[in-house]
Amino acid sequence: MNYLKAEHLKFKRTISNKLLFIAPFLTALFAWIIGGFYGFQYMTFYWWYAFLLPGTIAILCSLAHQKEERAGKYYSVLSAPINLKRFEYAKALLMIEKLLVAAVFLAVFVAVSNLISPALAVYSAGRNFAGSIALIIASIWQIPLCLLLARKTGLFLPIAANTLLGILMPILLGNTAFAWVYPYCWAAKTAELLMGIESNGTFAGVTPFSWSVLLPLVFSVILYVLLALWDAADFSKKEGM
Repeated sequence: MNYLKAEHLKFKRTISNKLLFIAPFLTALFAWIIGGFYGFQYMTFYWWYAFLLPGTIAILCSLAHQKEERAGKYYSVLSAPINLKRFEYAKALLMIEKLLVAAVFLAVFVAVSNLISPALAVYSAGRNFAGSIALIIASIWQIPLCLLLARKTGLFLPIAANTLLGILMPILLGNTAFAWVYPYCWAAKTAELLMGIESNGTFAGVTPFSWSVLLPLVFSVILYVLLALWDAADFSKKEGM
């Protein structure tokens, strides 16, 4: 818990916190410009998981790495009597907290349509929040991967790779059996099963709840744990440097 509190203090009044509002707002704005109120809700969710969310995750992780680099290349961390694995676990958990805050903002923006044009709203307010949070859970595995890549390669590669793969893979593999085993398709499968949004961004209609929507979420949590263990083990090697 102390590690998590320390991470919270580091990110107080930083651009990372502003990004939690800006990214969902831009997503909703673009969706409204393109789809108007008729396609606003499902287009917002599609733009979020397919375009802005992967980039937001990579940027948050890269900024977290950059902050430590600017503070003396992790000197303050490495010179302190702390457990480096727990330090890295706390950083990944903080990223999840931030993304959940962004998910709430996104759901609020989408729910505005329920107030302004309820006749054109395709989701209830409850499904807006459930869908927004589910998309985050389906994407949390990207956090330890981006933290690891940022530390190994710098800022550009994780942002470019995560964004491009997040855009392309659901389009290429979203309608195939590979979508269930390819991590970058899990958010798209979640949106399809829970929100009725197909991998190409078209709206197929809201379907009744199916327990199969839990599969990509469970896969994402399992992969998150495995990648977090790998990331923390790799970071702990700095202790002997």
